[in-house]
Amino acid sequence: MSRTLLPSLLRVLARVLRVCAWVLVALVVADAVLPAGPRALLLPVNSLISQLMPAPMSGLFVFQTPFEGAFRGDFAIVAIVLLVLDWICCRVSASLR
Repeated sequence: MSRTLLPSLLRVLARVLRVCAWVLVALVVADAVLPAGPRALLLPVNSLISQLMPAPMSGLFVFQTPFEGAFRGDFAIVAIVLLVLDWICCRVSASLR
């Protein structure tokens, strides 16, 4: 029973990690290129995600873009980590089947 349950749980976890990573990628792009008005609507989302990050990582590698936005390197790094964890979960799930 648990032999079939663990791969399924890992696949679900992988999907959740993948969705979270792509949401962060979309937020990084939106923060970098959107004009000030629409970007201001994202401030509560940015604040929430910043609070969920480890304190030393929050605000790390934030650069101003030519579009008057900001490239959030901290969000980009977390998105990469989530995609790597997604890949690991998929590999482990496949090896357990």
